[in-house]
Amino acid sequence: MDRIRHYLANSPHIDSITIYAYASPEGVYEHNVWLARKRAEAARRFVLAHIPADRNFNADRIRLCPMNENWEGLTRELEANYHRNDRDKVLAILEAPVRNDTKKWRLQQLDNGYTYKYIIRNHMPRLRLATWICIWQKPQQNPVGKPVEFAVEEPVKSPLTPLAGIGQQDTAAWKKRTIVALKTNMLYDAATALNFAIEVPFNEKFSILYEHHCPWWLTGSNRYCLQLLSFGGEFRWWFKPKTQPETPRRVQRDALVGHFLGLYGMGGKFDLQANKTFCYQGEFFSAGLTYGYSMPIAKRVNLEFSISAGYARIPYRHYNPTDDWELLIRDRNKSGVWHYFGPTKIEVALSVPLLVKTKVKGGNR
Repeated sequence: MDRIRHYLANSPHIDSITIYAYASPEGVYEHNVWLARKRAEAARRFVLAHIPADRNFNADRIRLCPMNENWEGLTRELEANYHRNDRDKVLAILEAPVRNDTKKWRLQQLDNGYTYKYIIRNHMPRLRLATWICIWQKPQQNPVGKPVEFAVEEPVKSPLTPLAGIGQQDTAAWKKRTIVALKTNMLYDAATALNFAIEVPFNEKFSILYEHHCPWWLTGSNRYCLQLLSFGGEFRWWFKPKTQPETPRRVQRDALVGHFLGLYGMGGKFDLQANKTFCYQGEFFSAGLTYGYSMPIAKRVNLEFSISAGYARIPYRHYNPTDDWELLIRDRNKSGVWHYFGPTKIEVALSVPLLVKTKVKGGNR
């Protein structure tokens, strides 16, 4: 970076600059495309910030060439620096005439996945970089034939100076992370059942959810009642997230996006009444599995669909209201415990992730 500053400060006749930016091949391809573009934009901002103001040089004279996944760089890197006992197998995979995703899959199968993890940890970081090519104009000569400033007889190609530190500082070293998401089940809301949930991600793969339902209303001169107080928790395992590119209406998401499986447990008490034909009070305890999918629908809003199934134990008691609806008389012939297996809940939830900037070591995504 110091060399780049030196070139820019001492080159008054720059005609154009081309910036090539790369991402390392691990991870989701769509995200690597986005990362290479953002790294190129970061390098352009760095260049513009260090060109003296009197040079009359603007962003239109900088050409960006995001090169996406740096497979050629990975091959060169491993040829030069990879010396484990499966070196020949690794290089044969990289040189095979197959698609890049096939190469990635084959690398992941070596040595039960250890080889691929070793490459990610020790070699991939060197592929996250940007390089630049700078073209200088030949300066005008003064009347006596002496150059006003230094002259370059031919266009000069600068050394491919890595700008990895720039890309990591701007797009990888600082990353917006989801620290918590606030949720509400819109199906319950439509039934006037007040509810909310809080979900905290540990990383891209695991999160924990707390949910609370508390509709507590009585109407129709005590004829109708919906009172429910429930507490629940769920441990979720998220499948490999399909991270979406950033747009003006959607920020980059690192967690709580995609398909997930959950293990839930919940319990509470209820009081349900509809005229004299249906009047029950009791408690419930339930546990089971959840499957769901969450997707971004706006810049800071997700829409989540899920369905749960499992076992529920429901001790219940039936009551008969008096004619003036002031008292409930217990009917001991209609009480017991209901054991239930099957679907237990369904959700169409609105989720608002709260993001903060966090520093990531080594430029990891």
